[in-house]
Amino acid sequence: MNWVAISWCFAASIFTVNGRNTASDYMDILDNQVHPMVQMLFPNNDAVFQDDSLPIHTARCVHSWFEEHADALQHLPWPAQSPDLNIIKPLWSVLESRSEKQIPPPLSDKQVEDVFHEEWYIIPLETIQNLM
Repeated sequence: MNWVAISWCFAASIFTVNGRNTASDYMDILDNQVHPMVQMLFPNNDAVFQDDSLPIHTARCVHSWFEEHADALQHLPWPAQSPDLNIIKPLWSVLESRSEKQIPPPLSDKQVEDVFHEEWYIIPLETIQNLM
């Protein structure tokens, strides 16, 4: 699984998360990726964070994390049975399409990961903005 963060002004680093993820793993991402990025990019504490309603995103410990960090970022609630308006889904399609054009095509998981990482960093910001 790959994890990214995006906003109108930037596309953050992409990193691969291996294995099955737990709420604890997600909290590590929040602590080590999201929080430092929010502090750097949103010094006025006006960031809004969106995830979906995966079980690891709705765990009590994750809710507690967002409550503890409410002064730095607003957590956008994602109601159950809601239409999926998260722009990351069509952005993954862009990334997959760009990756599928590789010649020769990546064969191993590591090659796919490398191609995803390479392609992520050359997606024009305008492409992301057009999805918002």
